[in-house]
Amino acid sequence: MELFKSRLLSEGSIWHIGSLSAVYLSQGLSGGTLFALTTYLVSIGASVKDISLLLSITMVPWTLKVFLGPIIDSFTLSRFGRRRFWILISQVAMMLAVSPLVFIEVTQVNFILISLLTLHNAFVAISDIAIDALAADSLQKDQMANANGFMWGSKTLGRGFGMALATSIFYGYGINEGFLVLILLMSLAFLFPIFSKELSHKAGQQELSHKNRLTLNELLKGISQSLFNRSAFAAIIFMLFSNIGYGIFDVIYNEFYIKVLGWTGEEIGSLRPYGMWLGGLIGLSAGLLTIYFSKRFLLLFFITGQAFIFLAVSSFSFETSELISSIAIIGVDAVDAGWSVLIFSILMALCTSNTSATNFGIFMGFGNISMLIGNNIAPLVLGSGDYSFAFMIAALSLIPCWFCGYYLTKES
Repeated sequence: MELFKSRLLSEGSIWHIGSLSAVYLSQGLSGGTLFALTTYLVSIGASVKDISLLLSITMVPWTLKVFLGPIIDSFTLSRFGRRRFWILISQVAMMLAVSPLVFIEVTQVNFILISLLTLHNAFVAISDIAIDALAADSLQKDQMANANGFMWGSKTLGRGFGMALATSIFYGYGINEGFLVLILLMSLAFLFPIFSKELSHKAGQQELSHKNRLTLNELLKGISQSLFNRSAFAAIIFMLFSNIGYGIFDVIYNEFYIKVLGWTGEEIGSLRPYGMWLGGLIGLSAGLLTIYFSKRFLLLFFITGQAFIFLAVSSFSFETSELISSIAIIGVDAVDAGWSVLIFSILMALCTSNTSATNFGIFMGFGNISMLIGNNIAPLVLGSGDYSFAFMIAALSLIPCWFCGYYLTKES
């Protein structure tokens, strides 16, 4: 009962971490459903260009986080809480945006599908900025590694669960039923922020008078304090290259596994979630891992692991054993979750309290631009069907991340 008596989002309590994780879980369910949808569409005839177009446009709202951050930092309704206000409205809007897909027949990539998913992603991005800012505001530095592990672990577990469930429903019943189940599950995760209370000050600091708006000078000062230094520059370079390879992989792996390796869409959609669940467990155990290994070792290990997987896939052919190709498709999400948890805790520590949404939004905006670049160049690097070259480019794109990650963890 103690869990329900104290619903304050502070001090790293069970309710605090649980609420942050519940919102991340909701985002993961959404992302997993989109993964399942792209696999399903490829299995019924969608091309690499179709998937590139779908992912590129629906990714655009995520690249605008740099502009959404100042709005979230500068305006709110105090009765709901500075960050909680944005979390509540964005969670409701996320569900409303995809509700038409419960009734509309989807058989190909078209304007209506792209528009609805882009609108949905716009509100997911707002929710993501707000929950990241709430975490940066309400957690102390020594709590961030563990909390980020639970948050990102929940998102990755939710992504795996969402993809597995959506795959089963898409192939067994239909796309309409899949999105209906998504909305129902997201509504359950929504209960945590509804019943939560938010602090009006930075964790570890004395309470200050609550301000709904920041002046332009306060906003610029907070941004300059966090971003105009060597660590922030290294972090921006890291994020700018972090997802290029993953973006390329996401666009072409379905076609590669189906046309070259002979898999079915249902097999892909049933197997890839295992990598997401493994990644979720890695995220949940991130705090424990940092006790036995340095952040530098773990971050570089996971980055190297992802590059190695991309290089391995570049050598696959129809004769490649199912076991090896299965390990690759599972491993890519597991190692991605590993380095993501670590880098996010580093980025949060670079953010100042008053403008944490803006600062973290800038870092994540570059990460999302990186994904957008990968999604867009995938058809170009693939060319007329040279999958090996495309996966090799994905691996090489991680080299700047390795060096920037080494610098960012110099104190670990």
